[in-house]
Amino acid sequence: MNAPQFDDKYELFPCNIVMASSTEKPRISGAEEKQTVKARLLSSQMLLVDALYHLSPLLDCVISAGLLSRENCYEIEAERTPPNKVRKLLEIIDAQMDESGASSFMECLRKCKKHYPRLRTWLTSEEDHFQPTGITQGPTGNTVSAFSRLLNVIVCQPSPFSCLHAERQLQVQFNVLCSRLGCSVLPVSFDLFSRAILTQLELEKIQAILIPTQQAQTLLSICLKKGEKACKSFYTALKNEDEQLAEELNVKCLVEDLDKKPESSIVPIAVEETRGHLMAFPLSGGLQQVMTRLGLTVGDEIRFNVCEVGVAVGLPRRTVREYFLEGVGIEDSAQLEALVSLYIEKTKDAERLLSRVAELSPRWVQLSERGCLLLRLLQKAETLLRSGIHSHRHGWDHLHDQDQLRSWDHLCPEDCTDQRTVWAIFSFLVWDCMAEVLEEPEAKPSGGILGMIEQLSASGRVEAALLQEVEQCWTEGDAESLLQSVRVLAQVLRDLHPLQEGLQLSSSVEGLFSCRPSRLHRVTSFQGVSARVIRRALSSMVPSSSDQDTTPLARQHMEACVRIARLLDVVQPKRTTVDFSNAPTATVIQHVQSVLSNPAFNSEAFDAGVRHRLLSVLEFNPAQLGLGSLMQLHQETLSEFQTYLQLGEHHNFQFILESVRILGTAKLFSVSRVHGPVAIDNGVEEVIRFITSEPTSFLVRLHCLCYEEGRGRFKVCTPRCACMYLLKAEGLRDMQWCGGNVLAEMDGKVWVREGESNGWDELQTLAQRHSAQLKDEGCCFKVKTSGLECEVKFIYRSGRLWATPHRDCEVD
Repeated sequence: MNAPQFDDKYELFPCNIVMASSTEKPRISGAEEKQTVKARLLSSQMLLVDALYHLSPLLDCVISAGLLSRENCYEIEAERTPPNKVRKLLEIIDAQMDESGASSFMECLRKCKKHYPRLRTWLTSEEDHFQPTGITQGPTGNTVSAFSRLLNVIVCQPSPFSCLHAERQLQVQFNVLCSRLGCSVLPVSFDLFSRAILTQLELEKIQAILIPTQQAQTLLSICLKKGEKACKSFYTALKNEDEQLAEELNVKCLVEDLDKKPESSIVPIAVEETRGHLMAFPLSGGLQQVMTRLGLTVGDEIRFNVCEVGVAVGLPRRTVREYFLEGVGIEDSAQLEALVSLYIEKTKDAERLLSRVAELSPRWVQLSERGCLLLRLLQKAETLLRSGIHSHRHGWDHLHDQDQLRSWDHLCPEDCTDQRTVWAIFSFLVWDCMAEVLEEPEAKPSGGILGMIEQLSASGRVEAALLQEVEQCWTEGDAESLLQSVRVLAQVLRDLHPLQEGLQLSSSVEGLFSCRPSRLHRVTSFQGVSARVIRRALSSMVPSSSDQDTTPLARQHMEACVRIARLLDVVQPKRTTVDFSNAPTATVIQHVQSVLSNPAFNSEAFDAGVRHRLLSVLEFNPAQLGLGSLMQLHQETLSEFQTYLQLGEHHNFQFILESVRILGTAKLFSVSRVHGPVAIDNGVEEVIRFITSEPTSFLVRLHCLCYEEGRGRFKVCTPRCACMYLLKAEGLRDMQWCGGNVLAEMDGKVWVREGESNGWDELQTLAQRHSAQLKDEGCCFKVKTSGLECEVKFIYRSGRLWATPHRDCEVD
């Protein structure tokens, strides 16, 4: 065997070994030394904030040394992000610790240096800087130290036999790395992500795991599956992050182990990518069956509301949502894996999960096309955030973020940085939520994007806790908080954009389920226009000959604006004929804005949500932002606009179910629209389906909104129904004798509908006569089912509401 070769940088007997003994450091008094300790800590704040990304080991040591009070710990833990936790810790050291406490803190930091590889060089220099005075190393001590360094060089020097393939070496070192990587897993993972070795989904998987050894196991498994190049990149990233560990792992024993084993005996290690408690439910088994049932594939697609899948299989919505928001990726596959993990953790029953999923109709948890496109745009913001974090760790401009929150200047194209693009995406998404949620959304409200969040919160249609978390994350403004806001905003978008328009049910209160449409419907005076008129308007378009917009995105945006202008012209009473063939985009935008400000497009005459989305096409220019996914959304807006313009009863009418009261012990599973509304026989009809846990009876309360020429918009809730409390048997007989239509009796309450002979005044008189309490219940109908599923046809005709059985039920 050849003798190991040494580089010039390794000296067998460095000249300073002996000389060190005669070199004395300046003497520092005790007070000056301690003051220097504290000053050096504070001057190194940037390094410490960056390096102490996992505070728990250090805090345990500091608490055991009695340096922090319980209140201090609460203050640190109250911070949301690791950098802010470190800043709070350093703030406490500066404000509350004396110099002796700062020195003790340094000792704790040295004890924990194995957890913080980035600080090892700094800590070594600090030890040299603060070496106690009056103690000098003799030749023996220095010689031993140098000899130890020499042995380390000899042992760590690569051997001629160590020319192993990185993949084989990683297989051998797999268990050692799993136990020793520790807190270096995430920095190494970010490095591999920046080199395109790890995908976004794979990075999210690693981040979602809480135990470092399992994080390392997942990372190494991914590298092994991807082959030699990925394994080489891993070792490169490890050397960059923790050079000491990388050198220690390159030892002769590893080479000898490989030499002892014939090449044929070295079998790739098959390690499952798992979260620990998912071991009994691997991807190749039950999880794959769930994904197949839903039509879901591994990747970065978002087409499902996976939280609703969790609710459908029996888990509480809040439990599932909170689990997802704790670091789980926003992609379907990442969330479904987390959901399966949660279910198995809770129930230990894989068969039960599979049977529940088999009963689930995938369409009920799928997202609309617009929902998918919005989430794809949100993924773009997440990608920009992650690339920014890696390139400039914790360097996101928080003060700039505050400007973005309170103004609209970030929509201007002068400074198209990644940060401005991210905020433009956030603003567009919240703008679009306003169109989905608010009756009359306000364009550019005062207060910027935070003003829009306030309006959404006031609507009551978006869960307030989610919006509060988004606002808090955006106000904090650091990159980690912005990434958390992506997860929360993704759930908001999923909830707002189901594929199937249904009715959302609240939790039962004494058998009463409140209902709310999954989508907001606005009743206006708009009647719609003929499909022929729409086709003619679009066919009359002449391609723009302006040469100022040369990029494909710019041309597509210009074309969309011109299409909107042409379609708006067919709606307003006095149509204009403007030539857009040579007009610049700014001229077309100005024309559209002027048209939309006309009375023909106010909230009484035109859907305010459609108008708000048309304004977003003008406000957010995908060419200036370089966002092709935003252009796709503008094209979807244009398609929806064309659909909205068509003739139909939906413009002027809507049935609104307010509640369903179960008369018994059954449970109400779902309420959905089957068919309609359809104008027929001088009225409007709609069929609604109810699904219950068993045959039962229930009361349906509803009303309708209508718009009629000369009368305007009005509400219909007749015939009215009353609930009487404390009505005795004699009063009930009087009610029946007077011709009152008694719908139901339960728990001392009687529901009665006004009839032709006894109107509301007669019901009030009867209640007073028998000392009963009367409560207005609106318009109610009683439904008695013969099975688990039934359909009821509701009718508006001649100024009142009717209900008739459509399938498997009786209606009173």
